[in-house]
Amino acid sequence: MATHAELIAGALAECGVEYVFGVPGGEILALIEACRRAGIRFLLAGHESSAASMAQVIGQIRGVPGVCAATLGPGATNLVTGVANAFLDRAPLVAFTAQIPGAALGTMSHQRVYLDQLFGPITKRSVTLGAANSRDVTLASVELALQPRPGPVHLALPSDVAVQECDYPPGGRQTGVASSGGERVLPEIAARVNSSNRPLVLVGLGAEPAAAPAVRSLIDRLQAPFLVTPKVKGIVPEDHPRFLGVASGMAIDRDIVETIRKADLVLGIGFDPVECDKTWFADVEVVSVDSAGMSEGRYCPLEAIGDLASLVAVLAASLEPKPWPDEILSERRKAIARTPAACAGGLSPLRLIEELRAVFPRDGLVTCDVGSHKLLMGQFWRAYQPGTFFLSNGLSGMGFGIPAAIAAQLAHPRRPVMAVVGDGGMLMMLHDLALVRELNLPVVMVVFSDSSLSLIRVSQQRRGYPTYGVDFRAPDFAAIAEAFGIAGRRVESLAAVRMEIDRALAARNPVVLDVPVDFQEYYELV
Repeated sequence: MATHAELIAGALAECGVEYVFGVPGGEILALIEACRRAGIRFLLAGHESSAASMAQVIGQIRGVPGVCAATLGPGATNLVTGVANAFLDRAPLVAFTAQIPGAALGTMSHQRVYLDQLFGPITKRSVTLGAANSRDVTLASVELALQPRPGPVHLALPSDVAVQECDYPPGGRQTGVASSGGERVLPEIAARVNSSNRPLVLVGLGAEPAAAPAVRSLIDRLQAPFLVTPKVKGIVPEDHPRFLGVASGMAIDRDIVETIRKADLVLGIGFDPVECDKTWFADVEVVSVDSAGMSEGRYCPLEAIGDLASLVAVLAASLEPKPWPDEILSERRKAIARTPAACAGGLSPLRLIEELRAVFPRDGLVTCDVGSHKLLMGQFWRAYQPGTFFLSNGLSGMGFGIPAAIAAQLAHPRRPVMAVVGDGGMLMMLHDLALVRELNLPVVMVVFSDSSLSLIRVSQQRRGYPTYGVDFRAPDFAAIAEAFGIAGRRVESLAAVRMEIDRALAARNPVVLDVPVDFQEYYELV
């Protein structure tokens, strides 16, 4: 008879899980060992939150929930930010934590945290294993993590349960998601779009890469302009003639919202308000095609819910062309166009982004951390293929960029991967360089270094506060990279940036590029 840990590992292997990311502790070792025996590789992260971010991104890319594991107590609490990020970024993930043996839970207070109360609000479900067949619970958790909207599931494994033989027989499980009957709503949505004068298409994170051809066909048939949200950049190439920018919360957000208000109807495709830091979406008329209902509070769109790609294809066949007048399109394109500033204290962040885009392959994968640079990357980095741009947006948590790049490189070992991070975020992720070096992952890591938490600096000054608690002396990140055994370069010109990127892509070795930028440009754009 197999132990609970062995049943869990077998179920994960059956689902196609290749990696478990985490930080071990004595109470979770039985599960890690069972995964090793099942052929699942455990990868040691420098912090549990990084482990969850790695699991999130590999789950998003592969369509199989990523898996992370941590011990009880501080291991579990450290995991919370990464799990919350997956929850608000709608990413499939299964998070395991150890727990105190059930018989001792009411007596032993050392490292005791009630995990269902901790993880319940930030997961689709939090379950303590041991009261049923653990294989069934694990398989059901994988299915739940994938169901629309995808998200994390937390499984607590008491240390005594992990090594006990499971005497619960396998149970039956229901699989799949019933159709929501969205086809019945499509005629009304089509009628509203066809009766509008200036419909605008807004594509959000619910539009997965598989839906890209259907989305592109609808836009081409409707001939109306479109926006995307940051997490779905590349779903339609952003050099498309009807592309009008990224909504919302990124750079030049006021101009993007003004573009939205020029429309008399917004057609949402997988649009999820979790990506918006303001509530404009509740004040405009929206009809929506999606895989899950997003109505909440004042946001009550007419929704067709079901298989998104199929619904979009059916809807497109019923739509009439609705191009916007050329003068309005021209006005909106001019409103969102920006020229890099002349900077004295370092490179222009916008010009640096343009240079990186010019030299980085169109099919390369880019991850982005949180900070002022994220708002510029989200708006001005041009993505041309679905599933090539990753950032934390629902939670918007710093510390995402490097672990996300590690996962992207593991998922696509032959494709170029680049992480764009700020110096404040890089300080949170230095421990991840150890895993980059151990696996010799050829990730290009570009640090926008301005010795400040510049996004907060801008916010302070706009509120009339003095600059306080946001500036610091940035370390020499190139030298730190060298200490980890990774190539590090301090680059202070655009020509040097291009040369170093070309060199790194050709050599297929990891590199950290420490690039001084002038945060003054952020005052104009964020």
